[in-house]
Amino acid sequence: MPRVEQNGMPTSLHYALTDSQCSKCGGQLEWKADFDDINQPNYTSQHCNQDYVIRIDAVKVEMVTPRVGVKEARGLEDEPRAIKMAKGLEEERRNKEEEFKR
Repeated sequence: MPRVEQNGMPTSLHYALTDSQCSKCGGQLEWKADFDDINQPNYTSQHCNQDYVIRIDAVKVEMVTPRVGVKEARGLEDEPRAIKMAKGLEEERRNKEEEFKR
């Protein structure tokens, strides 16, 4: 999860977007995404005549759940590629033989 600093304290981006409060009244901040500048995407909010911004400097993609095995993902009915290729070549050979007989 991306880490963000809020008032000098590290926090997660999720927490910053869902639990940030106005520094004057303590009210919940509502964030608006601003991805117009691809080099510096950010979220902005306004409350009690104050502007707040979360700037996203880097994104890290991580796998959080183990991936399902290839056979399980495709289903057990799928044949290995080598067998499919062999069947395809056999079918192609038969088609050529049938054309030759005509």
